[in-house]
Amino acid sequence: MLIESMATSLVVGKVRGGKLENIGKVQIRGWYFFVLGFIIEFTSVYLKMKNIGIISTFINKYFIYVHSLSYILIFIGLILNFKNKSMILVFIGTLLNFIVIVANGGRMPVSPEGLKTAGLISNLEMLKNDMIITHTLITDSTKLSILGDIIPLSKPYPFPKMISIGDIFLGLGIFCFIQGAMTKKGIFSRKSKMIRFEYKKR
Repeated sequence: MLIESMATSLVVGKVRGGKLENIGKVQIRGWYFFVLGFIIEFTSVYLKMKNIGIISTFINKYFIYVHSLSYILIFIGLILNFKNKSMILVFIGTLLNFIVIVANGGRMPVSPEGLKTAGLISNLEMLKNDMIITHTLITDSTKLSILGDIIPLSKPYPFPKMISIGDIFLGLGIFCFIQGAMTKKGIFSRKSKMIRFEYKKR
Protein backbone atom coordinates (compact mmCIF):
# COMPACT_ATOMS: atom_id res chain seq x y z
CA MET A 1 0.00 0.00 0.00
CA LEU A 2 2.77 2.43 0.90
CA ILE A 3 4.80 1.62 -2.21
CA GLU A 4 1.74 2.11 -4.40
CA SER A 5 0.97 5.44 -2.70
CA MET A 6 4.52 6.64 -3.29
CA ALA A 7 4.58 5.54 -6.93
CA THR A 8 1.15 7.03 -7.68
CA SER A 9 2.05 10.30 -5.99
CA LEU A 10 5.30 10.57 -7.95
CA VAL A 11 3.40 10.18 -11.22
CA VAL A 12 0.69 12.65 -10.20
CA GLY A 13 3.35 15.06 -8.97
CA LYS A 14 5.07 15.02 -12.36
CA VAL A 15 1.74 15.57 -14.14
CA ARG A 16 1.15 18.59 -11.91
CA GLY A 17 4.52 20.02 -12.91
CA GLY A 18 6.38 18.97 -9.79
CA LYS A 19 10.07 18.13 -9.59
CA LEU A 20 11.56 14.96 -8.14
CA GLU A 21 14.62 16.81 -6.87
CA ASN A 22 12.38 18.90 -4.61
CA ILE A 23 11.79 15.83 -2.43
CA GLY A 24 15.46 15.80 -1.45
CA LYS A 25 15.18 19.40 -0.31
CA VAL A 26 12.47 18.69 2.28
CA GLN A 27 13.63 19.34 5.84
CA ILE A 28 12.63 16.49 8.17
CA ARG A 29 12.93 17.39 11.85
CA GLY A 30 14.16 14.58 14.10
CA TRP A 31 14.81 12.28 11.14
CA TYR A 32 16.99 10.11 13.39
CA PHE A 33 13.88 9.05 15.36
CA PHE A 34 12.49 7.50 12.18
CA VAL A 35 15.79 5.78 11.37
CA LEU A 36 16.21 4.38 14.89
CA GLY A 37 12.58 3.29 15.05
CA PHE A 38 12.78 1.36 11.77
CA ILE A 39 16.12 -0.20 12.73
CA ILE A 40 14.69 -1.48 16.02
CA GLU A 41 11.55 -2.72 14.27
CA PHE A 42 13.24 -4.69 11.49
CA THR A 43 16.08 -5.95 13.68
CA SER A 44 13.69 -7.28 16.34
CA VAL A 45 11.53 -9.03 13.74
CA TYR A 46 14.61 -10.55 12.08
CA LEU A 47 16.03 -11.82 15.38
CA LYS A 48 12.66 -13.21 16.43
CA MET A 49 12.44 -15.12 13.13
CA LYS A 50 16.01 -16.42 13.17
CA ASN A 51 16.04 -17.44 16.84
CA ILE A 52 19.71 -16.55 17.36
CA GLY A 53 20.84 -17.33 20.91
CA ILE A 54 20.18 -15.24 24.01
CA ILE A 55 19.35 -12.08 22.05
CA SER A 56 16.48 -13.80 20.27
CA THR A 57 15.31 -15.23 23.58
CA PHE A 58 15.16 -11.69 24.99
CA ILE A 59 13.33 -10.41 21.90
CA ASN A 60 10.80 -13.26 22.11
CA LYS A 61 10.12 -12.54 25.77
CA TYR A 62 9.81 -8.77 25.43
CA PHE A 63 8.80 -8.47 21.77
CA ILE A 64 5.72 -6.35 22.43
CA TYR A 65 7.80 -3.84 24.42
CA VAL A 66 10.53 -3.66 21.77
CA HIS A 67 7.83 -3.36 19.12
CA SER A 68 6.19 -0.54 21.08
CA LEU A 69 9.51 1.28 21.48
CA SER A 70 10.01 1.38 17.72
CA TYR A 71 6.53 2.86 17.28
CA ILE A 72 7.08 5.45 20.02
CA LEU A 73 10.24 6.68 18.30
CA ILE A 74 8.36 7.00 15.02
CA PHE A 75 5.55 8.86 16.79
CA ILE A 76 8.05 11.36 18.18
CA GLY A 77 9.46 11.95 14.70
CA LEU A 78 5.98 12.46 13.26
CA ILE A 79 4.92 14.88 16.02
CA LEU A 80 8.04 16.97 15.43
CA ASN A 81 6.88 17.40 11.83
CA PHE A 82 3.21 18.23 12.44
CA LYS A 83 3.79 21.56 10.73
CA ASN A 84 3.48 19.48 7.57
CA LYS A 85 -0.21 18.54 7.66
CA SER A 86 0.37 15.31 5.74
CA MET A 87 2.36 14.03 8.71
CA ILE A 88 -0.79 14.22 10.82
CA LEU A 89 -2.45 11.73 8.47
CA VAL A 90 0.58 9.45 8.70
CA PHE A 91 0.46 9.78 12.50
CA ILE A 92 -3.24 8.83 12.64
CA GLY A 93 -2.66 5.79 10.43
CA THR A 94 0.37 4.66 12.42
CA LEU A 95 -1.49 5.18 15.71
CA LEU A 96 -4.50 3.13 14.59
CA ASN A 97 -2.23 0.26 13.55
CA PHE A 98 -0.25 0.54 16.79
CA ILE A 99 -3.38 0.38 18.95
CA VAL A 100 -4.69 -2.83 17.40
CA ILE A 101 -1.23 -4.45 17.37
CA VAL A 102 -0.65 -3.75 21.08
CA ALA A 103 -4.19 -4.88 21.93
CA ASN A 104 -3.43 -8.25 20.33
CA GLY A 105 -0.06 -9.07 21.86
CA GLY A 106 2.15 -7.40 19.27
CA ARG A 107 0.55 -8.85 16.14
CA MET A 108 -1.70 -7.34 13.49
CA PRO A 109 -4.94 -9.35 13.21
CA VAL A 110 -5.98 -10.36 9.69
CA SER A 111 -9.40 -11.39 8.40
CA PRO A 112 -9.38 -15.01 7.13
CA GLU A 113 -12.41 -14.27 4.94
CA GLY A 114 -10.61 -11.28 3.49
CA LEU A 115 -7.58 -13.40 2.67
CA LYS A 116 -9.81 -15.78 0.73
CA THR A 117 -11.43 -12.89 -1.13
CA ALA A 118 -8.01 -11.50 -2.04
CA GLY A 119 -6.88 -14.93 -3.22
CA LEU A 120 -4.12 -15.09 -0.61
CA ILE A 121 -4.66 -18.73 0.28
CA SER A 122 -0.97 -19.42 0.94
CA ASN A 123 -0.87 -16.55 3.44
CA LEU A 124 -3.97 -17.94 5.12
CA GLU A 125 -2.32 -21.34 5.54
CA MET A 126 0.86 -19.77 6.89
CA LEU A 127 -1.12 -17.80 9.47
CA LYS A 128 -3.05 -20.92 10.46
CA ASN A 129 0.29 -22.61 11.14
CA ASP A 130 1.60 -19.54 13.03
CA MET A 131 4.40 -19.03 10.52
CA ILE A 132 4.10 -15.22 10.29
CA ILE A 133 5.29 -13.63 13.52
CA THR A 134 3.96 -10.13 12.82
CA HIS A 135 0.37 -11.11 12.02
CA THR A 136 -2.36 -13.38 13.37
CA LEU A 137 -5.80 -14.49 12.20
CA ILE A 138 -8.88 -12.76 13.56
CA THR A 139 -10.86 -14.98 15.95
CA ASP A 140 -13.67 -14.46 18.46
CA SER A 141 -11.09 -13.39 21.05
CA THR A 142 -9.45 -10.75 18.83
CA LYS A 143 -9.64 -7.23 20.21
CA LEU A 144 -10.49 -4.19 18.06
CA SER A 145 -10.67 -6.33 14.93
CA ILE A 146 -12.22 -3.38 13.06
CA LEU A 147 -8.73 -1.81 13.06
CA GLY A 148 -7.04 -4.95 11.75
CA ASP A 149 -6.29 -5.98 8.18
CA ILE A 150 -9.92 -6.47 7.17
CA ILE A 151 -10.01 -4.77 3.76
CA PRO A 152 -9.10 -7.09 0.85
CA LEU A 153 -7.55 -5.71 -2.32
CA SER A 154 -8.15 -8.46 -4.85
CA LYS A 155 -7.60 -8.74 -8.59
CA PRO A 156 -7.68 -6.84 -10.91
CA TYR A 157 -5.61 -4.90 -8.36
CA PRO A 158 -2.04 -5.78 -9.44
CA PHE A 159 -0.79 -6.55 -5.93
CA PRO A 160 -3.50 -8.42 -3.98
CA LYS A 161 -3.20 -7.83 -0.24
CA MET A 162 -5.00 -7.05 2.99
CA ILE A 163 -4.97 -3.55 4.41
CA SER A 164 -6.31 -1.80 7.50
CA ILE A 165 -8.07 1.51 8.09
CA GLY A 166 -4.74 2.75 9.43
CA ASP A 167 -3.03 1.79 6.18
CA ILE A 168 -5.47 4.00 4.27
CA PHE A 169 -4.54 7.02 6.40
CA LEU A 170 -0.85 6.14 5.99
CA GLY A 171 -1.14 5.86 2.22
CA LEU A 172 -3.07 9.12 1.95
CA GLY A 173 -0.57 10.90 4.18
CA ILE A 174 2.41 9.72 2.16
CA PHE A 175 0.64 10.66 -1.09
CA CYS A 176 -0.01 14.19 0.19
CA PHE A 177 3.51 14.53 1.58
CA ILE A 178 5.09 13.74 -1.79
CA GLN A 179 2.66 16.08 -3.57
CA GLY A 180 3.58 18.92 -1.25
CA ALA A 181 7.29 18.22 -1.61
CA MET A 182 7.28 17.97 -5.41
CA THR A 183 5.00 20.89 -6.19
CA LYS A 184 5.61 23.13 -3.15
CA LYS A 185 1.86 23.35 -2.68
CA GLY A 186 -0.88 21.14 -1.34
CA ILE A 187 -3.38 19.20 -3.42
CA PHE A 188 -6.18 21.54 -2.44
CA SER A 189 -4.23 24.75 -2.97
CA ARG A 190 -5.98 27.49 -4.93
CA LYS A 191 -3.05 27.43 -7.32
CA SER A 192 -3.08 23.67 -7.71
CA LYS A 193 -3.29 22.25 -11.22
CA MET A 194 -5.30 19.33 -9.85
CA ILE A 195 -8.12 21.26 -8.20
CA ARG A 196 -8.82 24.90 -8.98
CA PHE A 197 -11.03 27.29 -7.08
CA GLU A 198 -12.37 30.10 -9.21
CA TYR A 199 -14.35 33.04 -7.92
CA LYS A 200 -16.54 35.03 -10.28
CA LYS A 201 -18.05 38.38 -9.48
CA ARG A 202 -21.76 38.59 -9.95
